[in-house]
Amino acid sequence: MSGWWLVMAMVLVASARGWDCVCNPRECEVLEPSGCPGQGVVVWDPCRCCKVCARTLGEECGGFRGTCEPGLKCYEDSCTPIT
Repeated sequence: MSGWWLVMAMVLVASARGWDCVCNPRECEVLEPSGCPGQGVVVWDPCRCCKVCARTLGEECGGFRGTCEPGLKCYEDSCTPIT
């Protein structure tokens, strides 16, 4: 029975590693808030490697799709107003 748990643990680790990020900060574009839509908010990408524009109203969000700008929340994979 302990062999089964070991196999399950290995599968879970392998699945989690599928989300690993490959990061090379030298490949990041220089980004200024004035180059971002909406409120012009700059945030870290999901890998915390490069700065990217925060997602604005109606844009896809969550996971590797990005973070919503202040005043918005990610609801059903879309940035919506916080109520």
